[in-house]
Amino acid sequence: MTCAGFLAAAIATTVLPYGLASQDSEAAPCPREPRIFYEKGAIHDVTNEPPCRVVFRPTGVRLTGVGDGSRPDPGPLVVRDGRGRYYSANADGWESTISVWNADGSYLSSFGRAGEGPGEFKGWSLSLFVDDGDTLHVLDARDWMVFSPEYEFVRQAPSRTMEHQNIVDQTETFAPLYDGMILASNAHPSTGDAYFRIVDRDGSLDDVFGTSEEGTGASGHYGHDRAIGYLPGSRDFWAAPSLEGASEYVLEEWDALGKEIVRSLRRHQPWFRWTGNPNSSPVVGSLKITPDWLLFVQLVRPTEEYAEAMERYDEIMKEGGSGWTPELGKEMDELSETLVRTVIEVIDVGSAQLLASASYPLGEVMRGDPLLPQRLFRNDMTGYVYQVGEDGVPYVEIVEGVLEKK
Repeated sequence: MTCAGFLAAAIATTVLPYGLASQDSEAAPCPREPRIFYEKGAIHDVTNEPPCRVVFRPTGVRLTGVGDGSRPDPGPLVVRDGRGRYYSANADGWESTISVWNADGSYLSSFGRAGEGPGEFKGWSLSLFVDDGDTLHVLDARDWMVFSPEYEFVRQAPSRTMEHQNIVDQTETFAPLYDGMILASNAHPSTGDAYFRIVDRDGSLDDVFGTSEEGTGASGHYGHDRAIGYLPGSRDFWAAPSLEGASEYVLEEWDALGKEIVRSLRRHQPWFRWTGNPNSSPVVGSLKITPDWLLFVQLVRPTEEYAEAMERYDEIMKEGGSGWTPELGKEMDELSETLVRTVIEVIDVGSAQLLASASYPLGEVMRGDPLLPQRLFRNDMTGYVYQVGEDGVPYVEIVEGVLEKK
């Protein structure tokens, strides 16, 4: 598996570490320093030793399918609105269908179908987003569609200025902003040398901003792809380094209205450097910001041993792939499982303090040992795990994370 392949797999299967703490034990509060009142454009170095660890526990809420196929299973993509309801999509056998679940996990209803008409989906794979008014936004193969909190179709616009195929999940590079505007940070011809673009409610390009001189350096086909973290209702968002060309692990807070960097958090990690090859370079695959100023970062880190092993693969690909064999493919998959790490960090952006940091072999992440949530919901430390039970019926376990003192 190439770096692009395992990056896509890692982002699709993990965000944060999951641990089962004793149910009768109380979590010790994680120490946090006083908030810093910073100047615009300030750069803070995050260098302290983390005093905490992240622990995830089941909430008792589970979205469960049914074995007789009478209604949709919960799909592997889940979002939650401000009312506590869950929307799920992309379930096997239920293409172009969105299911709605109550806050307690009980099934409510489903809507959507394949077609060419208003509110109908052109592709089976959907990306879901919820804004601060509980409006549901859906990106499919050709259109950006909007549905009311009552699941009624509101409008749609062509996605030609939004969508672009990349190796970061679309849900990590898009965010609904104010007045139906959409922020996108994935590579697209319309952005030119800029990192970000804002698209209006009609699907037209409204603005581009953030050149490589202002932010983290980028190059190559995926150079401008940056994971973003955004809270509905805020004018600011956080951006990770670009997938290609970034030489530093720097997280930037941007003003979406003023189109400028508010401040930056810099992590001095000697292993975070662009090697000139996307197959052997570390990347930030996911970025989440919570209302209480916690920034969750998920990185994929190929080790130096993996970079050396990939040289053989690169030579074969330069020769047109004529030397590729299934045995070599299996060997590269095994190497990626043992020599690539998933790194999780939690940063208090109010004080620029590192609160938690953990590293796991990619193979453990892919096998679910330890069990890891696939995504966090946008607003807090709650996420979910998608699994298939022994009876063959899919289910989604809702889990909640806490920070505990080490």
